[in-house]
Amino acid sequence: MSSRILIVEDQEDVAQLIDIVLKNEGYTVAIARDGAQGLILARDWKPDLILMDIMLPGVDGGKLIARLRKEAETRDLPIIAMSASGTLRDRTPELEADALLAKPFDVDALLMQVQFLLSRGRERGDDDS
Repeated sequence: MSSRILIVEDQEDVAQLIDIVLKNEGYTVAIARDGAQGLILARDWKPDLILMDIMLPGVDGGKLIARLRKEAETRDLPIIAMSASGTLRDRTPELEADALLAKPFDVDALLMQVQFLLSRGRERGDDDS
């Protein structure tokens, strides 16, 4: 069974690029266009990893990550925070993400982080199902 990856990204072109790249690698993908939809999908769809844009309409991505870290069912989900490099630099100390990805990003760097975090989760024996 392929890993499930949730993309929380409001920019259509960025979301579609990530979607295509991940599907070409065999992952199952869902896209949320804002923080509220991202929270619902994180809880209900139960992804194996989340790619979270920090600058989202409505609920800020950093606050959404903090909220997911407080809930038992999403606490240990690997999360990659994505944003323009300046935003990530300014907010790194407060972000509770497992990895950071500056936009614009290199597709190979994205895939390496995704593969690393998913393999780390399997090695820890994450089997909540």
